[in-house]
Amino acid sequence: MHLALDEAWKYQLLTYPNPAVGAALLDRCGRLISVAAHRKAGDPHAEINAFFDGFCKLCPDETKIAQLRKLTASEKICGFLRDNHDHLFASASLFVTLEPCAKAGRTPACAPLIADLGVRRVVIGSDDPNPKMAGGGEYLRDRGIAIIRGVLPKECDALLTPFKIWLSRAFVLLKWAQRLNGTIDEGRISGDLALDEVHALRSLCDLIVVGGGTVRQDRPILDARRVGGRAPNALVISRRGSFDRTIPLFNVPDRNVSIAEKLDADSGFILIEGGAGLLNRLADRIDWILCYESFALNGGRLTAASFHKTAFLHGGAIGGDMKIWLDLEHRRGISA
Repeated sequence: MHLALDEAWKYQLLTYPNPAVGAALLDRCGRLISVAAHRKAGDPHAEINAFFDGFCKLCPDETKIAQLRKLTASEKICGFLRDNHDHLFASASLFVTLEPCAKAGRTPACAPLIADLGVRRVVIGSDDPNPKMAGGGEYLRDRGIAIIRGVLPKECDALLTPFKIWLSRAFVLLKWAQRLNGTIDEGRISGDLALDEVHALRSLCDLIVVGGGTVRQDRPILDARRVGGRAPNALVISRRGSFDRTIPLFNVPDRNVSIAEKLDADSGFILIEGGAGLLNRLADRIDWILCYESFALNGGRLTAASFHKTAFLHGGAIGGDMKIWLDLEHRRGISA
């Protein structure tokens, strides 16, 4: 389950409006076959990706593997696996951070596929909080598959926090970048992979928020050009409404830019790009903090001091940078 969790965190919020989910597949002897995650809304779920990777590892027929690798649509992948699995997954065990879905949405339901492929046991971290998709565990149990629930429930529930929140209100993420010595000036901080991910997050969010001082000083564009995505609407938090309208932020086609002293939006996924200044100003709205930390030691201007308590959620590497998820403690447990 730890492997499934680590894989899912790589795609946290990149699956919006779907939850981040990870899966690990083991053979009948408990040997690891594959670890996979749901990577993007509309793309195959974690379970389907785990079987996809497992088939490519276990199948002796290179022609069939080549045929599967050409498929991208969930429906076609599921159909191929049903027709060609040849009992490769008989008596396997599947660990999933979230209960497999019982009903089809944008992609086929995972529970029927799991049953059809001959899996013996499914280990679940969190029950599905969405009543429209819940019931996968019962579906599988009714078909003779052993179900174990509540494995690493705290960790799996934390992974689901954004999804649970945006079911009822806005999920608000503050993203910032800094170097190992805490500096934030002298140009670019993060590496290519981290920048690509930030642009992917921008392309998915419903609103991007930035401080007026940052707009005036850095003259940003805050679009998603690195991933070919759409530029989100923007909110500039400022007590002064006058800005140089030649700043790139204001000149992106099909974007609405508003200026206000506070954040009023309360639905969807809101991305704040800033540092301690916006954290201090919008602390009552921020749920999580995502920090990209470079191992560089250059620069001279340090991020401003802040006195908000945070709790560590998850950390890992992204290219040559660190990626750290933090829970703003005063917001913990707030879901509506």
